[in-house]
Amino acid sequence: MIRQIPVRFIHGVRTSRLAQIVLATIIFLVIALIAAVLNTKTLFINIDGKTVRVSSISRTVGGALTHTLLNLYPEDIVEPDRNTLLTKDLVVQVTRSKPIRLKVDAQSFRARTTGETVGAAIQELSQRYGLGIKDIDEIDISRSDAVAANMEINVRRVLPVRIQVDNRELDTYLAPRTVAEALVKLGITLEEKDKVSLPLDHIVTAGDTIKVVRVVEQVETTQSEIPCQTVVQSADFPVGLPDRVLNSGANGLQEQTVKLTMEDGKEIEREVLNQRIVSEPVSKVVSRGSQTTVSRGGNSINFQRAYLMTATAYCIPGGTTASGAPVRWGVVAVDPRVIPLGTNLYVEGYGPATALDTGGDIRGNRIDLYMYSREAALSWGVRLVVVYVR
Repeated sequence: MIRQIPVRFIHGVRTSRLAQIVLATIIFLVIALIAAVLNTKTLFINIDGKTVRVSSISRTVGGALTHTLLNLYPEDIVEPDRNTLLTKDLVVQVTRSKPIRLKVDAQSFRARTTGETVGAAIQELSQRYGLGIKDIDEIDISRSDAVAANMEINVRRVLPVRIQVDNRELDTYLAPRTVAEALVKLGITLEEKDKVSLPLDHIVTAGDTIKVVRVVEQVETTQSEIPCQTVVQSADFPVGLPDRVLNSGANGLQEQTVKLTMEDGKEIEREVLNQRIVSEPVSKVVSRGSQTTVSRGGNSINFQRAYLMTATAYCIPGGTTASGAPVRWGVVAVDPRVIPLGTNLYVEGYGPATALDTGGDIRGNRIDLYMYSREAALSWGVRLVVVYVR
């Protein structure tokens, strides 16, 4: 009876279509199971600070990871990469990505990153999404800060701006913001009177120039002299001779308090706040000659003015003067810029004379008198005389 079971089974399989399908399925499953057992490989996954042992019949690391319960993301870093063929006891290192929210101006992204720092994360996401974020663009978190899960990072693209302040010029980059916020960002403090070339609520645009003019008001007290007046009194000596000082006088002193307004170190306005006389000036009193007639040798000599001159003497017999006249007694040499040639004179101690000659050394208030002899000229020497211009 027992021997007839296989025969009946074989006969049933041959005659039943269903039996044939069932048998084929069983055989396939057995073969697949044997193949799976023969192709199963063990790998060790280092993740989250621990090692997970996994058996897989997949051909690649990526295939093996897909069938685990580790909740991995495409952004996670896998080493060796997901396309690596599995080998026995392969060690796989997985670095999990972190979810963050990235805002770039008006755009907002939810993404995952494996960057350890904010700077690294921004660089990674900029390349991934083609955002073109630059190193100079502003970020509300330090680029060196560590990335945390669900962190929000705000990026503001910058624009070229020129700043003129404190006698220096700075070309820099700023994200769009008001002028007031821009100055705070740059560490520029405005004083109460300072002027800014653009309204403080103006939103900075590319190419803007922000000029800050430093305005300083300061009060100064200064003292200055008040020149004394000269009082002239007529005196009984010849017109033209030096004045005689009767009282030398003294300058007064005044004090002035002013408010100066300076822009970038340059004075633009001066306002007098107070002014007072510290000391009054004392007038200088001089006597001035008023005589136009003098008596010499019993004769009255009328003249226009008198000069106090240094007088020398010369003797050149048979000579000719600068005016062409022959030399003789009464011919004198003068500086024609002081006394014109041809002028009639009276020289104290010499007598009547006419200015007809000049000389290389006769400059200013000097006069050279002709003498008949060399001895007379030497005897005259050098004297101070009064010369009357008639």
